[in-house]
Amino acid sequence: MKGPLSYVTRDVSGSSPGKTQLSHDAVASLLNALSWYITGDKAYAEKSVEILNAWASTLELLNGTDAQLTAGLYGVQLVNAAEIMRYTYSGWSAKNITMFEKMILDIFYPPASQTTPSETQKHPFLANWGTSGEKAIVAFGIFLNNVTMYNYGLSLYRSFACADLNNTINSFGQNSESGRDQAHVQLSLGNMAELCQTAFNQGNNYWDLLKSRLGVGYEYTASYNLGNTVKYDPDFYRCGADLVGGPWSSISSTKRGVFRPVYEIAYGYYSQVKGSAMPYTQQVIRKIQIEANDATNNMGDSASYGTLRFSRGDNWVTER
Repeated sequence: MKGPLSYVTRDVSGSSPGKTQLSHDAVASLLNALSWYITGDKAYAEKSVEILNAWASTLELLNGTDAQLTAGLYGVQLVNAAEIMRYTYSGWSAKNITMFEKMILDIFYPPASQTTPSETQKHPFLANWGTSGEKAIVAFGIFLNNVTMYNYGLSLYRSFACADLNNTINSFGQNSESGRDQAHVQLSLGNMAELCQTAFNQGNNYWDLLKSRLGVGYEYTASYNLGNTVKYDPDFYRCGADLVGGPWSSISSTKRGVFRPVYEIAYGYYSQVKGSAMPYTQQVIRKIQIEANDATNNMGDSASYGTLRFSRGDNWVTER
């Protein structure tokens, strides 16, 4: 365990004490929770709960200009671990579960859900910040058994202009940050896919929203990052594009071909559940082989252990 710490900062200046510790510990808690669920070895359960309890009893504040990302990205990793432990391991006490719930509600939810400017976050909920917040609000709502919170996260994904599906991916699949770089595009896709899978687990199908627009976005980005030529509309770009070097006249080759671990989750639904063809996404998965965690960016930025968690069916090996 790398933490816990009282304060975690993620800042545009590059000074981000605590970010690595929280990111790594959140993923470690999830890995131990998964290992416990698969093997039944209580050592994994005890370690997962130890990490959750340690942060819940210590953390006081998420701060810095990018606190929204800290809350949205790493908070989801924590509650994914907590969901497993709460319902499968009797050794996590009610008192400690309540303490963890309080941390999520009081420390993670406020920055994750901020949609109006403040002194420290002057441009919240734009593009991948917004999609990070949306997936977190949905996941937090489920763990906290807060239906209002859950529905609020889904409503943002449907209709918050700077981070909704329609304004993030256009009709032929271009992402609003395709002109910026491919790393942020893939982060955005992964955020939206996590929201869709989380909602799907609750019986709400957001995968097929806008004629499976998210799947179209995956195929567009996968195709381009595999080296193919794709259509590009310079008039389709994110809110606040000027803040990050935009608008952009052409699609970006920055981080082209550097694949984030975000593809199994979408392929698992669109191809293996729905039966839709996703040839470019499948090619990416064949290149990656096994999605583990994000070794290129911050470890907790994208859903970890995608092949284990999201690949469906007995034919997953032959599909590679």
